[in-house]
Amino acid sequence: MAEHHVPLTINEDGLVTSVGLPKEIFEICIMCGKTTDVLVNTHIDFRYGYVEGAGQCCRECYQGSSRKLITIDERSILDTPNDSELGAKVRQMYWDSKK
Repeated sequence: MAEHHVPLTINEDGLVTSVGLPKEIFEICIMCGKTTDVLVNTHIDFRYGYVEGAGQCCRECYQGSSRKLITIDERSILDTPNDSELGAKVRQMYWDSKK
């Protein structure tokens, strides 16, 4: 039979307070907010669903559920003087990409 190692959390009295991995060690999806199966200390080159400049996506969001992720270059953000104009610029870029 194969051996399985499960981490234990033990308090100062020596008592086990939890069994298994705490949720905080897994990344959170930047699109839907769900906990992913990607450990936070996994290098980005070895991750599935990582979007450079944005963060980690869960499998469902990365594979194209009803939400789509679009990116905008840094220069467009820095060169746009206010949020209203930036919003209009992003919306225009979105519609231009659909043509």
